[in-house]
Amino acid sequence: MAGQPRLTRETTLAEATRIQPQAVAVFEEMEIDYSCQGPRSLADAAHDAGYSVEQLISRLESARGPARPTDWFQEPLPALIEFLASDHRNTLDVDLPALRRRIEEAIAAVGELVELQRMKAIFRYLSSGLSAHVINEEHELFPFINKLGTSVTAPKLRISQRVLRELVEHETFRDRLRTLKELAQRLPANETVTALRKDLKAFSEEINRHMHLENNVLYPRAIEIENGLRRPAAATA
Repeated sequence: MAGQPRLTRETTLAEATRIQPQAVAVFEEMEIDYSCQGPRSLADAAHDAGYSVEQLISRLESARGPARPTDWFQEPLPALIEFLASDHRNTLDVDLPALRRRIEEAIAAVGELVELQRMKAIFRYLSSGLSAHVINEEHELFPFINKLGTSVTAPKLRISQRVLRELVEHETFRDRLRTLKELAQRLPANETVTALRKDLKAFSEEINRHMHLENNVLYPRAIEIENGLRRPAAATA
């Protein structure tokens, strides 16, 4: 479309989502990790996923549309944080309980298979990890970032030190969701199992979008603000 930046082989996954929000759906369909691997180039991501970069760019270009959802790269950080916190509530209060019921329904339908026993254990770890992760973000990291946006001096502790732990935990969540989906594919097919697979896929996509907003939008923007606060002090040192 005229006036929109072109995608090139050097464009990063994060940049692609900014240029074209519809890229998120393309990355999900092509099983390309854009949430935890946002800094990777389209060329590298395509290669590792088994595509040529030309194939990937062609799919992205074909998905371009007129709809422009909220541009979180430009919205005020407090608005983004409020959106993420609201998303947390939906994850903890709605999505996780619903998935837990789906797993129990699958057990009732096909029995205590080894795959379902593993799914129960992994899902328990995932739920516990997500709950602790949310508490840390909402009680520590989000207030820190909100305060950073109104500060005139840089904080003593760099935000990158706090963000590193978040990134590691995000990768753990991604890996556990991937394992859950793989285990679900091994189950004997029936209506209950199909519903479980569908809900796992939808939940995984929502978590990926959420982590993308944190990894590739919130954290880099916060770090940029902090760096801006440090520059005057460095210049006078």
